[in-house]
Amino acid sequence: MEKKTNTKALTGIFAFCLGSMPSNMTLGLIAYIMQSYSTVSTTTVAMIMTMPSLVAMIYAFFVGSLNTKISAKNLLIFGQICLVIYAAIFCFLGGKAHIYVLLVGAALAGFGQGSNNTLLGVLLLDAVPDDQKRKNILGIAISAMSLGGVFFTTVGGFLAVNHWQHAYYLWFIIVLFIVLEFVCLPNRKPEGSKQPAADTQASEPAGKLPVMVWIIAIHYLFWFMFMYVYGLNVSEYVITLYQLGTSAESGIAASLVTVGGVVAGMLFGTYSKFLKKWTVPFAMGLTAIGLYLPLVMTTNILGIYICGLCGGFSMSAANPYIISHLAEIVPANLYSKAMSIYSGFMNVGMFIAIYVIAFLTKLVCGDAGDVHYKFVVGCAGALICTILSIPIYVVKGKKTA
Repeated sequence: MEKKTNTKALTGIFAFCLGSMPSNMTLGLIAYIMQSYSTVSTTTVAMIMTMPSLVAMIYAFFVGSLNTKISAKNLLIFGQICLVIYAAIFCFLGGKAHIYVLLVGAALAGFGQGSNNTLLGVLLLDAVPDDQKRKNILGIAISAMSLGGVFFTTVGGFLAVNHWQHAYYLWFIIVLFIVLEFVCLPNRKPEGSKQPAADTQASEPAGKLPVMVWIIAIHYLFWFMFMYVYGLNVSEYVITLYQLGTSAESGIAASLVTVGGVVAGMLFGTYSKFLKKWTVPFAMGLTAIGLYLPLVMTTNILGIYICGLCGGFSMSAANPYIISHLAEIVPANLYSKAMSIYSGFMNVGMFIAIYVIAFLTKLVCGDAGDVHYKFVVGCAGALICTILSIPIYVVKGKKTA
């Protein structure tokens, strides 16, 4: 019997993708927000950017278990309602209410950030039964997330010229997305793939995740942490360390991560057919190459630009492959838990990156703040993760097959 794609559900899924990443807009407005709270410590105001990651890190580990009791549709809508509340707080209370009110509002974004990957994987598993077609659509969906983030960041920047609070009016478009999700998404838990479980699952007791899920999640944590060196240090690299430009060039370098991600997502169905089990090692190797370029092209801003493109491409190449791979190695009833573990470890990597990279950099050169050696650490770490990905995805994959 032919496996049919639920096109109505896909409409709701893509509505969710387009409205899932508006909080990146706040990064470009943080200087304005600091001006409105000039009597408050800049460190405290900057917590507006870290609160979502903190909440996401915790929530990501629970959303898979919640999905056994609450439908993915309701969890998804809950996350987007949190974004609307975030927007209302910043729009109507920004500059008036205490800074801690804004911190609470920013924390609400963590409920979406911590569940996006898990819920996207779960919903697509149900809406697109065919494995190859689902992989192709997954890449496009991740591109849609990136494009939505670019839309909010770019248009929001124009709206914030006179009053930064006005940028958050844009977020009320999410209300329209919520209506589409409510109408189009099925209110049921995913039935999962109809394929027989892999042989490696046969010995696993019901309700217990395969060990490979934990290995993949921990491995991804370290790779994401090393890759995050770019995002944490690109501004200082361009403006301060090598004086390659101003905030304009730094902003371009940061935005190229999104460009690389969009390209990788749109073309995922093409190159993943060719690379197959080498998709993740290829993506991680590309990260190592990207982080190496700023070390040898220190007088040319092109090196850091290419690094950003490589990083964005790597994320959007590895992520859909791993999401699909997890669907192959775990039973359908445990898929949401597996995705929850994977997303949780990814958020942990993002949260601890600044501390671990500083520690490792100090071990290498004696100065935890040396940006050049932070890229050295990131490059070396990404290379090690690339080598370790071969037994995880290639050798293990062949044995399973």
